[in-house]
Amino acid sequence: MGELGTDVDLEADLDDEPLRWYVVAAFMLAVVGGFALAVWLTAGWFGDCDRTSREKAHVADDSLRATLCESGHGAAGLLVPGGWVLGLVLATIALLRWGGSRLRALVLAVLLLTPVALPAAAYAGLGRSSTDCTEDKLEKFEAWVDAGSRGAPPYDCRTF
Repeated sequence: MGELGTDVDLEADLDDEPLRWYVVAAFMLAVVGGFALAVWLTAGWFGDCDRTSREKAHVADDSLRATLCESGHGAAGLLVPGGWVLGLVLATIALLRWGGSRLRALVLAVLLLTPVALPAAAYAGLGRSSTDCTEDKLEKFEAWVDAGSRGAPPYDCRTF
């Protein structure tokens, strides 16, 4: 019976083990790297929105991106720093709960990567908005291109 109590105490000690330096270093690297990435991607989004106009050809006028840039001065770009904040919360929870089994450590390690992954995912989602054009508009645009691209296009469905 004494041995059983010793085994239980050893398992309890594993959960209360102090954080290793590499866990704290990974947390700091993910947080700082995610912040830098979020700042860079947010600046890129708002910079692209500032250049969006009918005279510039980097964003299709009839795309969702042009609409997102025009509404709220491109406020959709706040999804990127919002993703970093959510990632910071999840990584902090992972840091506070660190320890235990290998599966738990793997799940918590994935959560440590969220400050980098979530801003990148938000920006990728926003990036897909520049190529959106409805089927009907796309067909008319392609017919205009096939006819020699003379005159003004019926819609701006270019891919960027």
